Amino acid sequence: MTTSKQMIATAFSKAFNKHFYDELVVGKLAHSEMKEHINKGDEVDIIMPGLVTLFDYDGGDLPDAEAALTSTCKVKIDRGKAFHFELSEMEEKMMEKSADNPESQVELAKDYTSDAIKQFAAAVDTAYANLYTRAGHYLDNDGEAITLTAQNAKDIFAYMQAKFQRGDGKGHTNWLDGAMVCVIPPEYQFYLGKLDELKYTESGKDEIRKGYIGNLCGWEILVSNNIAQPEDGVFYPLFGVKGKTLAGGISSDLNTVLYTPEKNFNTCYKGYGLFGVGAPRADYLGTVKVSAALSL
Repeated sequence: MTTSKQMIATAFSKAFNKHFYDELVVGKLAHSEMKEHINKGDEVDIIMPGLVTLFDYDGGDLPDAEAALTSTCKVKIDRGKAFHFELSEMEEKMMEKSADNPESQVELAKDYTSDAIKQFAAAVDTAYANLYTRAGHYLDNDGEAITLTAQNAKDIFAYMQAKFQRGDGKGHTNWLDGAMVCVIPPEYQFYLGKLDELKYTESGKDEIRKGYIGNLCGWEILVSNNIAQPEDGVFYPLFGVKGKTLAGGISSDLNTVLYTPEKNFNTCYKGYGLFGVGAPRADYLGTVKVSAALSL
């Protein structure tokens, strides 16, 4: 028989599964899959979105249909985040009262776990951001960082647009209209904010809400604090295709257990989540080495 406390633990996991993706920013470039029954050190298969090949057609019947090609990316589950928190008796009773409405209980669980969900998503985002070293399209200033101004901050977007559109020169392009995403640090946003195109832009686009500040040169622009910064004042914003550039495996089970400590009437909950990331489509990934000091 499931106890009310066990139902609460289950609600926390459901809240994580429901709201985790909403907290990803850099992860918008990734095809991330929730995986069950994984352990640290496991290698999991992530099935990337399929590709279809075009062929010359000069009339008549079509040849037999080909299978849409999917690529499999192997990702090692090598990172984890743990949690340990306590609920008071009053908080537990609030959760128990919503037991007849599972959806309401999940939303209430989110109220208690939203910070943990944000932190876990930030950890995954940071791991994705550090895959910049795999970028197929790279731009710098002869090895040095490009010092940003409002104009060259825009020029970089146009440069990356051209690189992605050019593709391999054989008709295959890495540019997909409506799916191109760039993730920049707040310092880069400061310079873009000097442009008339991006002044006074507010977040709120339904499709990519979190971090969204506007569009430039065909790129949807998102802002994240988790962009790689391996040296002081130097950043590596990422350019790529939404859901197709990076890959990630994330545990769907938060391995939550509950217990009551000695000399304490309140129930404690503890558990952990695991994840791993990879960059299977380096040709769909771009970065630029920029220096973005803030000054008025």
